[in-house]
Amino acid sequence: MSKVPNISRIITPLAIVFSILFVQCVSGPTISEKRVVMLQSVDSLWNGVKEIRSRFTFRMDEFQERRTYMEKQRIKAQFLPGDQLSKEDVMTFDKYNNVYRLYKAIGKKYRTAVLQAEDIFYATKGIEKQVKNGFYDEKVDAFKKEYQILRQKTDSCKTLTFDVTDRLRGVEPLYLRTSRRVGEIFEELLPEQE
Repeated sequence: MSKVPNISRIITPLAIVFSILFVQCVSGPTISEKRVVMLQSVDSLWNGVKEIRSRFTFRMDEFQERRTYMEKQRIKAQFLPGDQLSKEDVMTFDKYNNVYRLYKAIGKKYRTAVLQAEDIFYATKGIEKQVKNGFYDEKVDAFKKEYQILRQKTDSCKTLTFDVTDRLRGVEPLYLRTSRRVGEIFEELLPEQE
């Protein structure tokens, strides 16, 4: 007879725990569980924003400023005496012109990528605040729609950013070498204009 009460002491708490778990499983996720899942989705957006922003190692308008400076240098180069330029100097100017054309083509794209990344940053910050404040607790479909839009913008910006920054980083050593050499050529051949 003493064994029966001991078994009931073990079975009763287990039955209560299982009934609570069963009720929670049947009733679906609670508001806080929905919010946790939404915040995890927002965290994935933050990871994308962080990855994009890590690629911006130059100032936003740096390439447009370089392009403007290079335009002036190219005009100045027209006054160089051609017979005094070596083949290497001519090749240096050709490379310099190639860098100029690249900056002209993608300098604005770099600026666009930076601005898009900032837009995505503030949109992600906004959706995160709305989730934390419970705005989407009963509007999960609206959250999914906003999340999808931000995910697409993030992926698009990431593609643009990686393409542009890879190209700009690839040409950076060439720019530094040719820019320095062009300056030296001007000092040698046009000293009175300096």
